[in-house]
Amino acid sequence: MSAAAFNPFDTLQFAKKLKAAKVSEEQAEVVAQAFRESFDERDKAMAAVEAKVRDLAADAKNNAEKMATKEDVVRLEGRITNLEERLNGKLTNLETGLRKDMANLETGLRKDMEALGNKLIIRLTLAMLGVLGVVGTILGFVLRAALMK
Repeated sequence: MSAAAFNPFDTLQFAKKLKAAKVSEEQAEVVAQAFRESFDERDKAMAAVEAKVRDLAADAKNNAEKMATKEDVVRLEGRITNLEERLNGKLTNLETGLRKDMANLETGLRKDMEALGNKLIIRLTLAMLGVLGVVGTILGFVLRAALMK
C-alpha cells in the first residue's frame, strides 16, 4: 500500500465536529492541526518503509538474475521480516502516541469546558442579580407611589 493510498485527514471536517461539540474555534483548529501533523508523520514513516521495501525488492530481483543461492533468499527473507517487525513496532508506537495525545487533549478540553461553564454560571448569576436589583428598584417606586396616595 502506498503512503498516498492512506485516506487523507480532513482537518476542516474534524474542526467542525469539535466546534459542534462546543469546543472553541481556536482549540478546534489547534487539535485538528496536531492530528494532521501526526498523520503526516505516519505517512512519512510509511513512505520511507515502502521505499526500503522497493529497494529490497530490486535487490532480490538483481540477485535472482545472478542465480541467487538459497542463502541469498534466506538472507533477504530475514531482512524483509526484520523490516516488517520494525514497521509494526513503529506503527504501534505511533498508535500509542496518538492515543496518549488524544487522551491528553480530551482531558484538557474537559477542563476548559468546565471552566467555561463555571464562568457562564457566574455571569448568569450576576445578570440575574442585576435584574433583581432593577425589579426591586421599580417595586420600591411603585410602593412609594402607592403609599403617597
